[in-house]
Amino acid sequence: MKTITLSALLTAALGACSTVTVAQSDGTSISELQNEIASAQVAKQFSVREESDLVFNILSAEIAGRRGLVGIAAQNYFEAANATDDPRVTERAVKLALYGRDWQRAEMASARWVELAPENVEAWQYRAQSSMQQRDIETASAAMEQVVALSDGEPGEVIPSLVDSILRQSDADVGSELLERLASRFPDSADAQYGIGRFAMSKGEREMALEAFERALVIDPNNVDTLLSRARLQVVAGEGDAALEPITEYLTRTPDDLSAQLGYARLLIDSGKVDRAADHLEVIAERFPADADALYTVGLLALDITRVKSAESYLLSVVALDKHQDNAYYYLGRISDSRRDYREAIERYQGVQSGDNFFDAQMRAAELYGLVGDVVTGRKLFGTLKTYTDDKTVQIELINTESRMLNGNDMYEESLSVLSGGLDQYNENPKLLYSRALVAERLGQREVFESDLKKVIEVQPDNAYALNALGYFLTDRNERLDEAEGYLKKAYELLPEDAAITDSLGWLYYRQGQFEKSIELLQKAYKLMPDTEIAAHLGEVLWVTGDQANATKVWEEALRETPDDDLLNRVMKKYIR
Repeated sequence: MKTITLSALLTAALGACSTVTVAQSDGTSISELQNEIASAQVAKQFSVREESDLVFNILSAEIAGRRGLVGIAAQNYFEAANATDDPRVTERAVKLALYGRDWQRAEMASARWVELAPENVEAWQYRAQSSMQQRDIETASAAMEQVVALSDGEPGEVIPSLVDSILRQSDADVGSELLERLASRFPDSADAQYGIGRFAMSKGEREMALEAFERALVIDPNNVDTLLSRARLQVVAGEGDAALEPITEYLTRTPDDLSAQLGYARLLIDSGKVDRAADHLEVIAERFPADADALYTVGLLALDITRVKSAESYLLSVVALDKHQDNAYYYLGRISDSRRDYREAIERYQGVQSGDNFFDAQMRAAELYGLVGDVVTGRKLFGTLKTYTDDKTVQIELINTESRMLNGNDMYEESLSVLSGGLDQYNENPKLLYSRALVAERLGQREVFESDLKKVIEVQPDNAYALNALGYFLTDRNERLDEAEGYLKKAYELLPEDAAITDSLGWLYYRQGQFEKSIELLQKAYKLMPDTEIAAHLGEVLWVTGDQANATKVWEEALRETPDDDLLNRVMKKYIR
């Protein structure tokens, strides 16, 4: 291997992009990428061909990464790694290959990395990780031993992270074998035994898991992960409070172990002990009042068990501590939204300024402006959000949500216009076509309605909702019933437990005079969802077939819930003089 002495050059090239940043693809083609690289004419600054090739590979890899072309980036860094002895290049090649899930290239690059930097702990960690993905147990096991040998401190300080890596990244067979080897090499490691137990749990091997957990607790009686996992197994087996006693005793001795406190709360929730879990969450909040991480987790757990007021209090404390702001505001917005305090929900959603929930929060805020009567502001916010991203999925969701807001304000013409504009941009997108079809029906534009739904079915022949919408439309108008039957039978085959689809097929059979089939399906639909429209249909079929008593009973029961329902009142007026 020829050593190219380009230290200053590599420092500049790699230092300009000190982390492996991979952006989302913007649609740049490979030829456009090559033109961009060539235009910089960087390679021409060097007279040695090897140096030019190396720089070209590094720069093209970095640009490809920024363009979201992970495969090209990984390939070019791999080629660069084979052209230099600089371990920084090899490190980048490994990380990009793993990011792109190119396990074979990652394993080859990691082998090169440990060759160049045999004392580098991180290199051996990545060697173990890439070998696990290739199911190379021998190499992965040897690499893990190197990680332990090269790490500062005692093996017990390193092994937990290795066990965690095995549990997260390998399948059951590979993981079990690696953990057995780790436990054999380090027999005093409770964490290795714990890992064996966890894999046994994942395979449903309860007794093997319990044996591994017992071995771990002999080594370290205070291994809290093992205590919690053993308790979970015992609770599932019906051992009840006795299974929880070792955890409560541990917490009595070490009440400041936050991980154990949270694990115990989750265990109570999983065990169905909701009231005790709620009480314990309060204990955690009181013990860790200034720990935003703890309060945020407690808030989410409280939401899981529908202790909404408590969750709100915990999340407001998180906001006050100025951490996890975006996520906390998102869930606070959902709390306000659920109790229909829409103005407060808007304020909270708009506190989400970044992160994974940004678009969901801002879209909902824009939609809620429509619910409070401020359609203009809602539409402005939708317009602003559309400028924030080129992501097709997000753009389509923005269009759909704006349309829904306009529908909620009876602005169907404007809604149709928004959806048509979206379809101009995203031609024949099924989601937009389906939404436009429903709006077109509202406006009496039958041709658009049928055409859009047929396009959806053409693109997505198993779209049960489109099949149902078109089939019910024809059924309700008593038209082309054979065609409607084809749509509705297929929809029902796809989603036999969907109340609306079951109702549609039952209504079709009524139109066809198949009363027994109709009643059977409509009764099923009504049990699935006691909706007023289903009640109207079921009552009508019962009345027509001579069961006026049960028809009246169904109608009156539904009417008690929604006394002003227009359809119910019309049907009852039609038959009950």
